[in-house]
Amino acid sequence: MKITLSKSFYPLLEEQSRYLMLCGGRGSGKSEFAARKIFYRCMKEGNHRFLVLRKVRKTAQESCIKVVRMILAENDIIHDYNKTDRTITFINPSGQINEILFDGLDEKEKIKSYKAATSIWMEELTEFTKDDFMEIDLILREPTPYYKQIMGSFNPDEARAPWIKKQFFDKAQSNSFVHSSTILDNPVKEIREQYLSVLEKLDDETYRDIYLYGKWAFAKGQIYNWDVVPLPDIKFDEVIDGGDFGYSVNPSVVVRIYRKALEFWVQEVIYEPGLTNQALGRKMISEGITKEDLCYFDSAEPKSIDELCALGLTILPSEKGPDSVRAGIDYLKSVKIHIVEGSENIIKERSKYKWKTDKNGNPTNEPVKFDDHAMDAIRYGIYTHMRKSEADIAFFENDLYPR
Repeated sequence: MKITLSKSFYPLLEEQSRYLMLCGGRGSGKSEFAARKIFYRCMKEGNHRFLVLRKVRKTAQESCIKVVRMILAENDIIHDYNKTDRTITFINPSGQINEILFDGLDEKEKIKSYKAATSIWMEELTEFTKDDFMEIDLILREPTPYYKQIMGSFNPDEARAPWIKKQFFDKAQSNSFVHSSTILDNPVKEIREQYLSVLEKLDDETYRDIYLYGKWAFAKGQIYNWDVVPLPDIKFDEVIDGGDFGYSVNPSVVVRIYRKALEFWVQEVIYEPGLTNQALGRKMISEGITKEDLCYFDSAEPKSIDELCALGLTILPSEKGPDSVRAGIDYLKSVKIHIVEGSENIIKERSKYKWKTDKNGNPTNEPVKFDDHAMDAIRYGIYTHMRKSEADIAFFENDLYPR
């Protein structure tokens, strides 16, 4: 059995507390550890029915399933992946069957009725509310041969989930174990070096505490206060897309933007690292994006834009230039924007998209450049399109925003 772990995480393989809190900075390896512990217990104990949760089901499929299947492949474990039911099934060396179910809280009642779960992993725990956690805790109620455990993996952002800090860190919670990690605890050298080079460039002290040092901190100065709503059943004036290129550390992002007059609804379509431009284009086509759809991407990558266009997509360059970021943010703050329910990565980015602060802690007019891929994609789509749109020509004629 191949289990790649650092010395920091290794003792946790046998940690049996009811609640195992995996708190850490960006790229620390906490999520990979949770997946490896699930694999370890399935191989060693067997007859498991693990439940792996994200707040939204789709994001569990995109992140958690990939890492679990990677671990199975590393160990040459033949497994069955049922894409419809979102389950992975495999047999351990003792002939015992193990099942891992990946789901979200899209249908809360369904999760509450889930039976015979042996343990649970809650990825991105800060996405969940305290009430969510209490309901999920009740799922582990039936007798099992081995210990039952809830693992929660997350970044220590107090602004997103103060209940976690209060419940598990400010005072000792019975039958719980807290583990803190940083990028230096990641067992893979290439990933350590890759993430460390990004994190060391952070010039915001709050973000350095959270994502580099893995310390609890409260991010202030949030730029947007968009609400989260269902997509309304109305006739929109138009629908466009915004996108941002990524690859290894950063995700490629596509958002769908619905417009009614000067009111917008933004919906997450793609948010995934590791996509080549060709893979991104194919995924966009599979999501129903056609040549007729206008998609605005980062103009700094003309080659990438050309590669998507070669696949038959209509990719247009975003507005760039002196002060274009501030002007775009100002425009987005001047209109009404809603996040469509289920767009968890947009919600997550919005909650931590903040202004840089000066040496005295006062906000500047420049945003922190970190985890802002969906924010950029939304700005590219709305700001660029509306600058070019006759529907909003009068807005720009008043010279509030530079051309």
